Amino acid sequence: MDLGIFAVFMLVAIIVAVMLGVPVSFSMGGFSLLFGLVFLGEGFIRLFPATTFGMMTAYPFVAVPLFIFMGAMLERAGIADKLYGSLYLSLGPLKGGLAIATVLMATLFGACTGVVGAGVITIGLLALPSMLSRGYGKGFASGAVLVGGGLGVIIPPSVMLIFYGATGGVSIGALFIAGIVPGILLASLDIAYIVVRALIHPWVGPAISKQERDKYSWGQLALMILTSLVPPLFLILAVLGTIFFGVAAPSEAGGMGALGATIVAAAYGKLTWKNIKESALITLRISSMVLFIAWAGKLFCAVFLSMGAMELVKRFLLGLPFGPTGILLVMLFIIFIMGCVMDWVGMIFILVPIFAPIVKALGIDPLYFGMLFCVTLQVSNMTPPFAYSVFYLKGIAPPEVSIMDMYIGSIPYFLTDLLAVIIMILFPNIILWLPSLRF
Repeated sequence: MDLGIFAVFMLVAIIVAVMLGVPVSFSMGGFSLLFGLVFLGEGFIRLFPATTFGMMTAYPFVAVPLFIFMGAMLERAGIADKLYGSLYLSLGPLKGGLAIATVLMATLFGACTGVVGAGVITIGLLALPSMLSRGYGKGFASGAVLVGGGLGVIIPPSVMLIFYGATGGVSIGALFIAGIVPGILLASLDIAYIVVRALIHPWVGPAISKQERDKYSWGQLALMILTSLVPPLFLILAVLGTIFFGVAAPSEAGGMGALGATIVAAAYGKLTWKNIKESALITLRISSMVLFIAWAGKLFCAVFLSMGAMELVKRFLLGLPFGPTGILLVMLFIIFIMGCVMDWVGMIFILVPIFAPIVKALGIDPLYFGMLFCVTLQVSNMTPPFAYSVFYLKGIAPPEVSIMDMYIGSIPYFLTDLLAVIIMILFPNIILWLPSLRF
C-alpha cells in the first residue's frame, strides 16, 4: 500500500489531537516520531539532529526574537497606553470613535509586536473596559479588539510573515513590503463597518461626553498625539524603510528595531532593569514556543515528504476540475477551516510545504499566495467555534463579557475581513504592486 495514505492519516491524527487540546508541538513531534519509526525505520532518527541543526543555522529565524523583543520593549515603555489615550480623546467625540481608536491603535501597535496574542491582550486591557464603561455594546466593543489585535500578524514586521518566508522559500523582505497595503485595506474596511454601524445604531457606540473632551485644549491634544504617535511610527518606518531600500536584510532590520525600541523606552524614562529583564523573559518564552513548534513542523514535513504524501496531495488538488483559481480557492478554504482549530505557527509548518509545489505548478505567484495564506489565517483566528483570539481576550475581559458576546461581535468583522480577501483575490496588484517597486 502507498505510504502516502498513511502520511495523510498522520496529518488527520495531528489535527484531531490539536482539537482535543494536545499542544501543537507535541502533536506534530509525537506523531512524526511514531509514524517515522513505524514506516521509515530506525534510520529516521537521524532527522532529529539534522532538523535541529538546520533550524539553529537558518538565518531568517534570527529575526524572530529580535522583533519579539522590539514589541515587548515598546509595550513596557507604555507606548500603547499613551497611544490609546491620545486617540481616545481625538476620536471619542465621534459615534463609534472609541472602536475606531481601538482599531487604529491595534494597527500601529500590531506593527510593533507581530504576535496576535500580545496585541489582543494589550489592547483588550486598555480599550475594552473603557468602551464598556461608556455604554458600548459588548459584542461591538469586543469585536473591535479581536479584529484589531489580529492585524498584528499581517502588518509588518510580522513574525508570521517571517515564518512563512522561511518555510515557503519566499523573500521575507518582499513579504514585509507586500503586507503593508493588505493591512491598510483590512483596517480601513473594519473602520468603515464601525462608522456605518454606529450611524445606523448609535447606542452601540456612543460618543464621549463634551466635558470629558474639553478637559484638554487642542494644543495639549496635538502634543499628546505627537509624543505618542511619532516614536513608534518612526521606528516602524525605519525598520521597513531599511528593508524597502535594500539597506538591511530583515534580520538586520530586526536588530535595529530592537535597539530603537530600547532607545524609545529610555526616552520615555522606562528603561529600567525590571523592564529589560521582563522583555528578555517574554522574548525567551515566546521565541522558545514558536521555535519548538517550528522544529516539530520541520520534522513533520520531513516524514510527510519521505512517505511520498506530497505527490498524492499534489495529484489530488491538480486533478480537481476547477482550474487554477478554483484550486486556489480550495486551498484557501482548507487553510480557513484548519485555522479555526489550530494555531497559525503549526499551520504554516504543516500546509506551506504541501501547498508551495502546487502553487508553483499552477503558475501562481508565491508572494501573492503567501499573503492570501496569511490573511486567511488571520481571519480564521477570530472565527467561531475555535477562535484563538477569543480565548486570549476572554482571559482578560471583564466578567460580564461572555464568550458568546465575543463570538457574536466578531461575526461582522469576520465578514469585512472576508470581503478584503475576496478583493485581494480579484485584484492581485493590491498585494504585488508595492513589492514590484522594490523587488
